[in-house]
Amino acid sequence: MTPRALLVGAAFGAGLASLAWAYPEGSPWGAADPAADEHCASCHWERQPVMASRALDLDGLPKRVTAGQEYVLTVTLTGTDAAVSGFQLIASAEGQPAGRFKSADRDVESAAIGAQIRSTATRPTTGDMARWRLVWRAPAKLDGPVTFHAAASAANDDGSPFGDQIHYREFMREPLQRPKKKGPLAPKD
Repeated sequence: MTPRALLVGAAFGAGLASLAWAYPEGSPWGAADPAADEHCASCHWERQPVMASRALDLDGLPKRVTAGQEYVLTVTLTGTDAAVSGFQLIASAEGQPAGRFKSADRDVESAAIGAQIRSTATRPTTGDMARWRLVWRAPAKLDGPVTFHAAASAANDDGSPFGDQIHYREFMREPLQRPKKKGPLAPKD
């Protein structure tokens, strides 16, 4: 191999290494939305992302959410060939952040900024499953549906973007409308 070929190969390898460690603190905030400028598949780009993935689930949400209520949620990624996995979840209503997240797992490294939460370290996949528990508090006022953008990486743990696959899924919940009061103290329509 010529010195020039070795130099080109070394530069390419260094570029891949910098891609793999571009976000050592976790994915960029907002990356769970595939329409974002920087989304998960921007870095994990070798395999096509799975949109509306049935391998990715969000358990614990009722059919309708109540303003101010706290919900224990579980993000689950199943049925992949992943050695390790990571996740990000965003809650929004009418294009604005909706509520607040916090981790419910003591053994999972995660960071939350208001209506966004992400893993900050990959977690080994057990069997064919990775799971993260978290708490979401709905905003004090809800006038429309809440959209949850979820993303999870099914990664091969080689420290590169090659061989990883991103799973995206969106969940939407309507707010629970409280019945109007009847009687002399009821608000006038």
